Amino acid sequence: MMYAFIRLWAKIFLRLYFRKTLVYGAEKVPATGPLILASNHPSAFMEAAILATVMKRPIHFLVRGDMFHPRFKWLFDATKQIPIYRKKDGITNLRKNASSFDLTYRKLAEGESVLIFPEAKTTLEKKMRPIQRGTAHLAFGTLPFLKNGSELKVQPVGVNYMDPRVPGTDVVIRFTDAFVVAEGTREDRDTIEAFTDQLSNAMSPLIVQVDDSLEKNYDVLAAIYLRMIDDNTPEPDAVQPLHKISNVLQHGDVSIGLQKDSDIVLKLLKASKNPEAVYFPDLVALNKFGLAVMALLKLVWLVAGGWIWRLVRGIIFNKIRTNTFQGPTSLGAMMVVMPLMALILLLILMLFGVPGWYVLFWLFVMWLGTLIRPALPLILKLIMMNSNHKLETRNKIIALRKQIENHIL
Repeated sequence: MMYAFIRLWAKIFLRLYFRKTLVYGAEKVPATGPLILASNHPSAFMEAAILATVMKRPIHFLVRGDMFHPRFKWLFDATKQIPIYRKKDGITNLRKNASSFDLTYRKLAEGESVLIFPEAKTTLEKKMRPIQRGTAHLAFGTLPFLKNGSELKVQPVGVNYMDPRVPGTDVVIRFTDAFVVAEGTREDRDTIEAFTDQLSNAMSPLIVQVDDSLEKNYDVLAAIYLRMIDDNTPEPDAVQPLHKISNVLQHGDVSIGLQKDSDIVLKLLKASKNPEAVYFPDLVALNKFGLAVMALLKLVWLVAGGWIWRLVRGIIFNKIRTNTFQGPTSLGAMMVVMPLMALILLLILMLFGVPGWYVLFWLFVMWLGTLIRPALPLILKLIMMNSNHKLETRNKIIALRKQIENHIL
């Protein structure tokens, strides 16, 4: 019951946080039976929340042991979290891993699913890090627990963000075919290596790979595709066009033009002190009247209470310097702050005898303002942007859109 409630709660707020969550290949996920869900890991616990909401079957999560507190064990159990400890957590805690893995083996043997991050590290970058052997050890450790005739499957999945720290951006998720774990043991090094290679080869096509030096250029092009092309002519799988954009930018004949024009867009946005606008090319191309209407609606939202979440988010970004945790922590703050504000407002209105439907109206205003996801400062900077710079940026974006349509798609 607790898992279902939190899953629904997360689904609502993820829908408000991201503009679009594009999911492909979900039908490939086995509906029943032992399943290890293997995902890349760019943004801490954000992937776990997203995958839990798009998967039809419940998921157990392997979570860092230092996050657990005995007082909240009931909550961790109710939300299907299993602690895994690291060397730096101390020998005493490391010994607890035996019972944690034993529990994981039994949950899989009972036909449930477990999410694992094979990279074994969370890093906010657009590429897949080397796959470690932990998933293989989990898979082969589970085999002796399986009932006769039962198969353990591994479901690879790729999670591709524009930037999980920026509300209103997109996330693209791609599942591929699950594969059956072959016979083997944790002591068989060749089998472990073969499994790790198989998993790596299965996951790699699901994740857009971008060189660090070209990541911002890719952001310009990918944002144009997702917000100005895919919305109008939906592709059967947005991951493939994003792969093409990355490959052409890095290796194709037209990459010089793409890089040069995207560099100009980045330079113009930096000059206007609005670098986040790179994720909102449709707003850059929007006229000032349209931007003014958005700014007005966003201002109403801000005054009505949105400023509290913006304040909390600002504190989070100042306190949490690790970029992998900024996005999910901001989302978590939204999931707590907004309901708490509604509850406090309801109590105040009841205290003064004001009808409760005022709260419903307030919730509608907050919902409407949240749907306009770009921050008010971003919209205002676009309104005040130098007219020549804005026109040049708009023209470059339109030119890049044509290049993507004519030379990539």
